[in-house]
Amino acid sequence: MSAEILPLAPVADAPVLIDLEPVDVHGMLNRGEAILVDVREASEYENVRIPGAFLMPLSFFEGEHFPTINETLVVLMCAVGKRSAAAAKQMMNAGFGDVHHMKGGINAWMDQDLPVDQD
Repeated sequence: MSAEILPLAPVADAPVLIDLEPVDVHGMLNRGEAILVDVREASEYENVRIPGAFLMPLSFFEGEHFPTINETLVVLMCAVGKRSAAAAKQMMNAGFGDVHHMKGGINAWMDQDLPVDQD
């Protein structure tokens, strides 16, 4: 007796990482449509940061303990996009669904001459 092999069906509700361009994030922040979460380390944040961004370093980040924020889009960001993608994966694994992050991180933000605070 042979076992029947069924084809794999795509998971329609699987969460995805959504890349947002810095200029689009800037507009969303100005309109109050998004909250920006910076997952870089404190020393990086102290040197240069996006005004209004909240610091939550990846070294302390726990997707399963991330607060649920209704009505406002949460956008993760870091220096170039790798750490924010890792934080996003933690959130997706914790059941948050689709997660947004800023493509290219703060480096792309500054390359587009968007405002930063520096010490």
